[in-house]
Amino acid sequence: MLTDIKFEYIKEKVFTISLFFLFYVVVYTLSKKLGVAYAIKTIGIIYLPSGARLIACLVGRVWGAIGVGIAAWLVVSPDVWPGKSDMFYMSLAFINSCSVLFSVLLVQKILNISADLSNLKLIHLPVIDLAATFAQALCLYVFLLWQQQIEELQFLSLLITQITGNFIGGMIFMLGLMFAFNFRKIFGRDL
Repeated sequence: MLTDIKFEYIKEKVFTISLFFLFYVVVYTLSKKLGVAYAIKTIGIIYLPSGARLIACLVGRVWGAIGVGIAAWLVVSPDVWPGKSDMFYMSLAFINSCSVLFSVLLVQKILNISADLSNLKLIHLPVIDLAATFAQALCLYVFLLWQQQIEELQFLSLLITQITGNFIGGMIFMLGLMFAFNFRKIFGRDL
């Protein structure tokens, strides 16, 4: 019986990781088709994958972050930064996932937002998004500067662009999440 419980737990976590892996890859692929997938290397106003990453860390927590991290490592990073080492891709994936996850968990703790998000309010959305956006962009560009992938003179302008694109992309997904929660409350259905 204990083995069955462990197997169900593992199966549930693998499903969560796979779900957020696919979610992130699909959002990235659609963003690429729309021409906004390379916000890291170009001036982009909306970076939708940041919203998918934020939702994965907020809803899926550690397991969502793992799914997004694997997707970033295997799909997104090699596409955005071709010809780099596996260690470079793993580092980018780790930075992008962990910075968002830790900032989301910290803001949830500070604002007393429950793990099941049952007390999530509209006013919380921009705070969570801004914290995640700033943490991810700062960690990413410090890493890229350290790896000599960007120049010092580019740092501030790229950081501001990344923060702007991530924030808008994150808010689009956060508002969608809030709509889904409210729909569920109004109609009493799970989505």
